[in-house]
Amino acid sequence: MNLNPKQEEAKNKIDWPLLIIAWAGSWKTATLTARVQYMIKEKWINPSEIMMVTFTNKAASEMRERVAKTLWIEVPRNIYSKYNFPMVWTFHSIWIFILKDVLSKYLSEELNIWLKKDFVIYDESDKLSVLKNILKNKLNLDEKEFPARQVAFFISNAKNSLITAKWYEAEVDSSIKEIVYKVYLQYEKDLAQNNAIDFDDILVKTLAVLRIPKILNEYQEKYKYLMVDEYQDTNAPQYEIVKLLASKYRNLAVVGDDSQSIYSWRWADMRNIINFRKDYNDVLIVKLEQNYRSTKKIIAWANAVINKNTSWIKKELWTENPEWEHINYIESPDDKTEASIIVNIIKKKEWNYIDNLILYRTNAQSRKIEEALMVANIPYRVIWWQKFYDRKEIKDLLSYLRVIHNPNDIVSMKRIINTPTRKIWLKSIEIMDNYRENFWLNYPQIIENVDEIEELKTWAKNAIQNFNIIFEDLVKSSEKKVVSELIKDIIKFTKYEDYITEWLSKEEKEAKLENIDELINVATEYNWMESRESLSVFLEEVALITDMDKNDERADYVTLMTIHTSKWLEQKRVFLTWLEEWLFPSFRSTWDQHALEEERRLMYVAMTRAREELYISRAKERFNFGDFVRNPESRFLKEIPLEYILNYDLWEYLKGWWFSFWNNFSSNNESFNDWFNDSFNFWNNSWWFKSKPKVIVKINNDISMFVRWDKVSHPKFWNWIITSLNWELAEIAFSWKWIVKMNIKIAPVRKI
Repeated sequence: MNLNPKQEEAKNKIDWPLLIIAWAGSWKTATLTARVQYMIKEKWINPSEIMMVTFTNKAASEMRERVAKTLWIEVPRNIYSKYNFPMVWTFHSIWIFILKDVLSKYLSEELNIWLKKDFVIYDESDKLSVLKNILKNKLNLDEKEFPARQVAFFISNAKNSLITAKWYEAEVDSSIKEIVYKVYLQYEKDLAQNNAIDFDDILVKTLAVLRIPKILNEYQEKYKYLMVDEYQDTNAPQYEIVKLLASKYRNLAVVGDDSQSIYSWRWADMRNIINFRKDYNDVLIVKLEQNYRSTKKIIAWANAVINKNTSWIKKELWTENPEWEHINYIESPDDKTEASIIVNIIKKKEWNYIDNLILYRTNAQSRKIEEALMVANIPYRVIWWQKFYDRKEIKDLLSYLRVIHNPNDIVSMKRIINTPTRKIWLKSIEIMDNYRENFWLNYPQIIENVDEIEELKTWAKNAIQNFNIIFEDLVKSSEKKVVSELIKDIIKFTKYEDYITEWLSKEEKEAKLENIDELINVATEYNWMESRESLSVFLEEVALITDMDKNDERADYVTLMTIHTSKWLEQKRVFLTWLEEWLFPSFRSTWDQHALEEERRLMYVAMTRAREELYISRAKERFNFGDFVRNPESRFLKEIPLEYILNYDLWEYLKGWWFSFWNNFSSNNESFNDWFNDSFNFWNNSWWFKSKPKVIVKINNDISMFVRWDKVSHPKFWNWIITSLNWELAEIAFSWKWIVKMNIKIAPVRKI
C-alpha cells in the first residue's frame, strides 16, 4: 500500500525514540508492518533483533502474517520456532518466553523467583480456588465476610503496583488489608509449592529477572529494536520492562492513542503515553490523524465528543471518506421497544447479519436485545468473559494435561482426582492435604505411598491406587505422544465421554462431544512438535487465549458485546445502546473528573468502531433491578452537534408492528388475546399514555406443578420445554435450541 506522508515519516525513523499517536482507523498496523519491512530490507537489520509487542493474539497474528507476506517468508508456527523472524507476539507470550528461556539457563534460587521451567499458569478460577482454600482452611475465615474475589482484587492491585507480599504490610490501613496481607503471604507460598504463577506474575517475575544486570544485557543485545502497540494500555510492570529493554540502545517506537485509554480498571496507566516525551526528551512525535475507516459525519462527531476532555494529547481526526448518512438517533419509549427497533432495522436492511455490531456498557445490558433477536429468529453471538476454555469438559481435560505436565499443580490435581467419580471423597483429600502440609510432599508422592497413611480407609486407599495406575499410564503416554493423541488417551483411560454425557439429552451430549472434538482439533496444530514440547507449548498458548481470538468470521450472525471488548473491532453498522445518564456514563463516574473522562474515551472508542452507519439509542424508561426507572439522556448525546444527527422515525417501526399484528390476528384468531395484551402493553408504556396508571398483572405460579422436561406455553414465545429446574429458576428451551432462564414463579408460563 502507499503510505501517506505521516506514515512515511513514522516508517523511516529508526534509530531513536519514536512516539506514534495513531487515532482509530489510521492504518497503524500497515504502518508498523511497513516499518519492519524497511528495517530489514533497507536498513539491513537482522529480523531476530526486532521485537514487536501487542496486547491481543489476534493483533499479533495479523502483524505476523503481514510481515511474512511483505518479506516473502513463512509465518512461524509459534513463538518457539527457531528461524530468522521478528519477535511479534503479545506481552504475556513474550514474557513467558523470556521466563522459560531464563529458567532453562539459571536455577530459580539464583533468580530469587522460586519457579521451575515446567510451571503452569493459573487462570482466574484457579486463583480463586487457591484463595478460598487459604481463607477457609488456613486462616479459618468466613468467605462471606472476606470474599475471595475481593481479596484477589487487592492482591492483583498490589502486584500491578509492584508491591510484593513482604512489602504489603506497609500498605495495611484497614481490617480488610490486614487480612489481604496474611492471604497474600500464604498465596505466594502456595504458588511456589505448586510451581504455578498467575497472570500478574507473568509480568512481575519477568521484571524481576530482567533487573539482574547480566540477564538484562543478554536480552538487550538480543532485541535491539523494540516496538510496542497500544502503549496507552500498559501498566506499571509492562512500562518498567519496556524501559529496561530499551535503556541500552534506545531504539524504541511506541504506538497508541491516549483517547482510547479505557482500561484503568485493569491498571493501565494513560500517563505512560502522555509522559513518554519526559522519559525520552529527544523523542520524535508523529501523529497519524487520517482515518481510513469511518465516514466524515462519524469522524466529526468523534472529534466533537473527545474534545470535551482536558487530559489528552491534542490532535484532530480527519478523513477523505464520503459524508455518507447521518448518525441515527433512536429515542424509544421503553427498553423493549428499543430492542425491537434495532432488530427491525437489522431485518429491513439488505446486509448480512455479520455486518451488524451491537454495543452496550456492561454485560447485563444485552438481555432485552437477545430476546428480541430470538423472537425474530436472527442468529447472534454474545462475546463476553465466558470462554470456550471455561466449559467443564474443557477445564477437566486441561486439568489432566496440566498435572501430567506439572505434578505439583495442586489445583488441577484436586479437580481430576475424583473426575470421573472414583469414590475419592473430600475427607480423603483433606487427609492427603494434611500430609502435604506436614511433610512437604507433593500429591504424586503421597499417592505413591498411600498405604502408609493410616487415617485412610482400605477402600479409599484402593480408589487412590486405581487413580494412580491411570495417572502413571498417562504420564508414560505423554512421553511418546503429541498432545492431541494424549487427550484421546485421557478420554479413553478415564472413560470420560461416558461420564460427561450421562443423564444428558441427545442435544446436550452432542454439544459436549463437539466441544471435546474441537479441543482435540486445536491440539493437532502442535502435532509437528516433540511430544513433551507439544504439551508444554499447547498449555501455555491456551492459557493466553481470549474469546476474541476464537472469532469465526465465516459465520453469519449479529455480534453483541461490551464496548470494552470491541476495541480491536470495526463493523459496517454499529448500534450503540443504553445512552442514558448514570448508565453511560456510569453513576460512579459522575462525580469523578478522571473517571468521567475515561467514560468519554469509551464513548469515542464505541463511535469509531462504525465504518458506514452508526445508530445511537436510549430508552425513556427501563425495567431495571425490579423497577421501572427513567433516566435523562446521556450527556454525551448533548455533546453531538445537531447537524450530524437524524432522529429515527418511530412511525416506521409502528407501521411494521401493526402489520405484524394484523397478520397474526387474521391467520390465527386464537392468539388474539395474546396480541391484544401485547398491543395494550405497548400503548400503555408509550409516551402518549405516560400519564395513565400502569396495569400490572401479578403472577404467582405454584412451582410444585413444574418438573424437568415439562412442556410449557408462554404468551409471546409459544411452546417451550423445561430443560433444567432449580426451585424457582428454570432453564427453558425453544424448539430451535435457544435457552432462556426464567423465574417460573412470576413468569407468564403455564403447563400444557
